[in-house]
Amino acid sequence: MNKHVSLITATLLLSASLLSACGSAPAPSAQANNGQASSAPSKTENPTVSDTAIKEGTAKLLKTAKQLSKAATAGDEAKVKELGPKLEDAWGAFEDGVKPKYPDLYEKIEKNLDPAIAASKASPLNKDVLSKANDQLIQTLYDLSQKLIPVDQIKAGATQMLGIAGDLKKEIEAGNEAKVKELGPKLEDVWSTFEDGVRPRSAELYGKLEKSLNPEVAGSQKSPLDKQALSQLNDGLTQALNEMLQTIK
Repeated sequence: MNKHVSLITATLLLSASLLSACGSAPAPSAQANNGQASSAPSKTENPTVSDTAIKEGTAKLLKTAKQLSKAATAGDEAKVKELGPKLEDAWGAFEDGVKPKYPDLYEKIEKNLDPAIAASKASPLNKDVLSKANDQLIQTLYDLSQKLIPVDQIKAGATQMLGIAGDLKKEIEAGNEAKVKELGPKLEDVWSTFEDGVRPRSAELYGKLEKSLNPEVAGSQKSPLDKQALSQLNDGLTQALNEMLQTIK
């Protein structure tokens, strides 16, 4: 009798142990669900186009449009065909940032960009059609640049250029050719960061500065130095920069 009871007790204990083990294992459906959850890719939203990207993109697009204008004027059909598609590539990189912030300018750019690209692909080249569309595009891009480049940035850039011009004047007078070659291009580097904000505000000031800047930068790379010519150009540049600081709005 005792043996029989012991056997029953042992059987019950074994059954309870097996049931407990089964209950602790995760259900197959739960394991499958966990596997699906871990393998599902996380969704990420497209990053917003930053103000810096818009500014840099506008400068790049404007530069390309200017190059296209020169190629069209020269009747260089091969160069025109090369540059035309680059307009679309440059615009595509930042247009999504322009549309919500400057919807009117966005529409104007789109309105002028498509005809300019189409005209760049035409053969034979129709210079008048291309130039008209491209000139309108350039003007609209200048309007956008005026919004992107505030007066404070222009004044800061002009002040920085004045500092470089002052250093350059000393090195020109000293005949330090190596230092002149180093400083000359720095003027152009700084100018490129804000020039597109100057042109729409004052084409006259823009022209004065370019008139002195471009030959001065080129002359700074020549050997031997033409000290007299460089000094005159540097003085003209300094005068234009001071005028800009006083009058730009």
